[in-house]
Amino acid sequence: MSGWASLALAATTGGLSHSFLDPDESAHYVNTLFLADWLRAGCPSPMGFARDFYAHFPKLSIGHWPPGWYGLLAPLFAVIRPSPFGAALLSAFVAGLPALIILWAMERGAMERAGARRWGVAAAFAYLLLPIVANEARYVRLDQPVALVAGLAAMAWFAASARPTLCRYLLFGALAAFATLTKGNGALVMLVPALDILMAARWRQLADGRLWLAAAATLLVVAPWYYVSFKIAAGGFNYAPGLPYAWLSLQADGAAILANLGWAGIAVAAFGAGAGWRDEASRPIIRLAIAMILATLLFQAAIPVALEDRYVLPAIPWLVVLIARGLIALARLHRWAPVAVGLVAALIVGPAVATLATTAPKPDIGATGVAERMRAAPGIWLIDGRAGGEGAMIAAAAYADGGRRTIWAARASQWLSTSDFMGRDYRLSVHRPAEARAVLDGLGVRGVVSIAEKGRLAYPHSALLRGAIALPGFVAQDRPFPRGAGSTLIATRLAPIVPQAGRLASGSGSTGVAAMGKAF
Repeated sequence: MSGWASLALAATTGGLSHSFLDPDESAHYVNTLFLADWLRAGCPSPMGFARDFYAHFPKLSIGHWPPGWYGLLAPLFAVIRPSPFGAALLSAFVAGLPALIILWAMERGAMERAGARRWGVAAAFAYLLLPIVANEARYVRLDQPVALVAGLAAMAWFAASARPTLCRYLLFGALAAFATLTKGNGALVMLVPALDILMAARWRQLADGRLWLAAAATLLVVAPWYYVSFKIAAGGFNYAPGLPYAWLSLQADGAAILANLGWAGIAVAAFGAGAGWRDEASRPIIRLAIAMILATLLFQAAIPVALEDRYVLPAIPWLVVLIARGLIALARLHRWAPVAVGLVAALIVGPAVATLATTAPKPDIGATGVAERMRAAPGIWLIDGRAGGEGAMIAAAAYADGGRRTIWAARASQWLSTSDFMGRDYRLSVHRPAEARAVLDGLGVRGVVSIAEKGRLAYPHSALLRGAIALPGFVAQDRPFPRGAGSTLIATRLAPIVPQAGRLASGSGSTGVAAMGKAF
């Protein structure tokens, strides 16, 4: 039910859109669609298929992100081939599944005797209302899947530590490997055994050969992929590891937790951890929750990644467990305590509900309609816009193409400007509309899409591109976004033209093709 509740919340608050907005969304969708189309094509040579796919839809980025989650969804995508909107529905559903971890944790130990299932249902629903959780249900990203798979791995470790067997250790290892191959920060779950053993002082467990056998098997699964991935992404980190970054990371994670749970939530979580620790029957679950929270914070502090609020998501279900445990302990203190519990719960959840009620609907830039125009006039289409809008158009084109490979969605920035791989040192490579038009003619561009969000052109070259299509030979139409502020200019060439698709590999996009070669 948690998945359906998450989907319903996203729908009723305007969180679902037919167009992707975050650049990561379109990349995740295109990556999954690539694997699905590869399966539908009968699993041909992966490298050749990847090069061809990237030439048509340059958002393919397996290598920057690991293939675990895409590989799980690819068979489903191969069968039903969902549109971007269909993928958004599926993602919103999956975003609610970590709530089941809360329900599982609340039913363990002595808490079961206190009607913990009712508490667990309430806590799981409250989890879905938190701003960080509700926001992720609006996007096709990997952070909620990581929270889910890492939580499942923690559950497997709980079973293995309670009754160690080789099969249970291997199950934990398999889920830990899958979490790591879903997204890099999924590796945080590998810290959980060490933290749990340390807090429980179960030193004899370190002498269990089955534990180390499972660890070696997990490493053999994960290491080859990350060896390739690090070679591709060398130099791509935004921050250097070390104490300054660790401090920044802890500050960012602490701020994200505080913004979602408030001081009241943090205080009740600490109270719940202390109360649960004193209860011998519930102590293993409390220890597991603390281990997952610490693992999330320590991993984020040690590994140089972007300082994003959503990276703390694997810890959030376990913090909610501690809060619920704290409310149960508070309710037992005095006969009037239930009144205090209600007030404290309202203090924690109230701001989340208010944030959800005032959240603006997610804009729709009309990518679906534009993609239909592309399908009706196949060939090379030059896409111009910020990374989010550009990615939305490429993803919609990949779906509309239907595996026929008759559309090439090229980036205008690759042909009208230059920059490094991080988007820095931007420079124009053309300086007059006539020069931009020469580029369009040389490529054999069939159509142009130029996205202006909130009435602003994306780049300096955007004005030159619009000037180029104002010259004779194109017919253009400016459409307002179906939802949100902005418009999309769609220009189609009047006379047919032969696409010079072979030239696409000579642009800056060839870097992406080379990276794909390393990944496969």
